[in-house]
Amino acid sequence: MKFRKHMIVFACIILLLGVAAETESAYFVFKKKGNIRSGPGTKYRVIGQLAKETIAEIPDTFIDYEAKWIAIDARTKPDSKSKGEKVIYTKWVHRSLGVVIQGDLDEVDKYFAIKESGWPEDMQKLILEGKIVVGMNTHMVFYAWGKPDFIKEKKISNGVREQWTYKKQGSRTQYLYFENGLLRSIEE
Repeated sequence: MKFRKHMIVFACIILLLGVAAETESAYFVFKKKGNIRSGPGTKYRVIGQLAKETIAEIPDTFIDYEAKWIAIDARTKPDSKSKGEKVIYTKWVHRSLGVVIQGDLDEVDKYFAIKESGWPEDMQKLILEGKIVVGMNTHMVFYAWGKPDFIKEKKISNGVREQWTYKKQGSRTQYLYFENGLLRSIEE
C-alpha cells in the first residue's frame, strides 16, 4: 500500500512537471490605443484604455490565441484591503487592437526591434511569420530564423560571400547564400 501511494505521488509530480514545461508565457502588445473591457464582447462595459505599445500578460489559463477577444492580466496597486499585495484580475481586449506574442520577453523585444527597424511592412510581416525570401539582409534572416548552426565566410573581389547553414529538426538542412549582406539564394 505504501509503495502504491508513493507511485501515485510520483506520477502526480511527473504530470505537474510536464504541464509546467509545456506552459509558455504569452503577451498582448497593443498596436494602437484601445479599450479594455470587463468581459469578452462589446456588451461588457469599458473599464479603461491602454496606449499603443503597451504590453499586457495573458493569463496561463487562456490558450485560444486566435480568439476574437483576448484575456489579459491586470494588477492593481497595493492597498490597505489587500494587505500590501497586488490583486490580479482579468480584463478583455479585442484582437484587432494588437498582436499576441508567445514566448518570453525576448520575443516581445524581438517584435519591437522588427517594428522599429524601418524595414518595409511586407518584410516585417514575413519576418514575424518566420519566413525568408531572397533579397533579405542578414539581420532580417537572423530575426526570422535565428542564429544559424554554421557560418562559412569567403572574401571575394567585391566584398564577402557567406554560407549560413540551418539544421532544422525533422526537415532537410537549409543553406543560405549571402553576398555583401544580402540573401542571394536558398538551397536544401
